[in-house]
Amino acid sequence: MKENLVLENSKEREIINYVSEKNALIDSKAVEQLAAEESFREIIDELLQENSFLITSEKVNTKLLKKDTKIGRVKEVIIKSTRFKAAAKEQEPNYKILHEYDVTDQSSCEGNVKDFMMLFRDKFEFLSEILKKRPQFSPKQISKLSRVSKNSDTEFVGMVYRKWQTKNDHLAIELEDNEASCIVLILKDDFKLNKLAEHLLLDDVIGVKARKIGDELFIAKEIFWPDLPQRPIKRAERNLSIVGISDLHVGSKLFLEKEFSNFIEWINGNTDSEKEKERIGRIKYLLICGDNVDGVGVYPDQFDELAIKDVFEQYDNLAELMKKIPEYIEVFIIPGQHDATRRADPQPAIPKEFRKNLAGYGNIHFLGSPTWVTIEGLKCMLYHGASLHDLYTSVNFLKASEPQKAMAELLKRRDIMITYGLRQPYVPEKKDYMLIREEPDFYFGGDMHHNGYDQYRGCSIINCGTWQERTEFQIQLGHIPTPGIAVEVDLNTREIREKQFYGGRNSK
Repeated sequence: MKENLVLENSKEREIINYVSEKNALIDSKAVEQLAAEESFREIIDELLQENSFLITSEKVNTKLLKKDTKIGRVKEVIIKSTRFKAAAKEQEPNYKILHEYDVTDQSSCEGNVKDFMMLFRDKFEFLSEILKKRPQFSPKQISKLSRVSKNSDTEFVGMVYRKWQTKNDHLAIELEDNEASCIVLILKDDFKLNKLAEHLLLDDVIGVKARKIGDELFIAKEIFWPDLPQRPIKRAERNLSIVGISDLHVGSKLFLEKEFSNFIEWINGNTDSEKEKERIGRIKYLLICGDNVDGVGVYPDQFDELAIKDVFEQYDNLAELMKKIPEYIEVFIIPGQHDATRRADPQPAIPKEFRKNLAGYGNIHFLGSPTWVTIEGLKCMLYHGASLHDLYTSVNFLKASEPQKAMAELLKRRDIMITYGLRQPYVPEKKDYMLIREEPDFYFGGDMHHNGYDQYRGCSIINCGTWQERTEFQIQLGHIPTPGIAVEVDLNTREIREKQFYGGRNSK
């Protein structure tokens, strides 16, 4: 019996080596099927002549049984043998998931008026406390402004309730706190403040320095958001790296299967460049920022655009891809609006029933969106990015081709949730999980299918692109995605670089 097992393993290795020599890939079931065939080389050659770079059990069945099989599945990638030795493999992971900022298993929403009141109270109190710590700013409660003498300067904090142009073409803003409200004017000839006010959105919490001109009327001299403090860039002590990707859309006919297979080969160290192998070997963490599968019924007529029409099967195929990530790499996966969780923010993690095939993989972590993870002492905020769509429609100088600029606007507000009641729905949790309660060193996002990078007050902004070809909807919008790019971040130097797998382009 032992002798037969050795012979079978030997033949399976022979099959894998033969396929590798042909610069092709083969899945494990196909190897088992071909091991029973004496003419396996002939079968492999015939399949490769059909312009197939990857041999699957379905294709082998077609050859052996002469009948149709179901197609459109993500094929299992067999990683080629390599002498690659990763330095990161010898390093223990150093991360902490900040569960207190993740709604997963903590949702307490009952959908009543009280929930909304608690949500906005939590938002106002947290953001106003940040503003109160601002140097040379001593705000009063709006209800106490009645005691301020006319033509005197004063300071206060309020949430933007509404704004409009007056008949004299000044900008009027109604602000409120927990007890009272007032009107602030930005005069039409104050060009600096008017330019700043173009960023102002309903539900923003701002600080104001103003001159009182009436009982509840003030002329603004300064306005400012909670914002991040000016900080130096913080660096990790160990020479390790993060890779960020997003928007795989497994199950879509436009999923870039070949390019993603090449990414998996690459992250396993399969490259001819020794210098690149050394760099790959420092990768210790992989962040995946949502829309992991294409889902089912996410938008009208989607069914016709799916290669895999069952959402459970989409996640099964995603699991097979994730299993090929080296086990020494810690993988953090958050959901997007295409994933099998609620569409409204904040999103809990993808439910366990959709990821049962990854049970037991201790290096793969499913988290909510937004979520926070401290990695090598650096605070990383991950958010898929749905709220940015409302930001683009509300602020005319922002656009989807430069997502990093919109992400900086959220950091300025210390709030991922912009105006309530626009396109993106929000669940009124009693605790506002959309607030940026920490000062992040990294903000990783996705959703826009477009890469973008920036540095903002000590925070590296990284928007990851997609692994889906340009969609018909994007063509109609004129949006050009940046597919097939993995983002490498050196945690020791904070250098950001791209590795491109799409269209045969070289990495930057």
